[in-house]
Amino acid sequence: MVLELLFGFLVLVAASYVGTTMALRGFFGRERYDGRSGSDGDGPPDDGDE
Repeated sequence: MVLELLFGFLVLVAASYVGTTMALRGFFGRERYDGRSGSDGDGPPDDGDE
């Protein structure tokens, strides 16, 4: 009984994580913040000619 309860809780946590991740990706799009360049993906590409 305890094993079934633990397994059910783990399934619930995994499903919540996957559902939340999918919902946030759907809301914000697939753009991600690039910590190396400080760009969030909205600006023009950097060609390095400065």
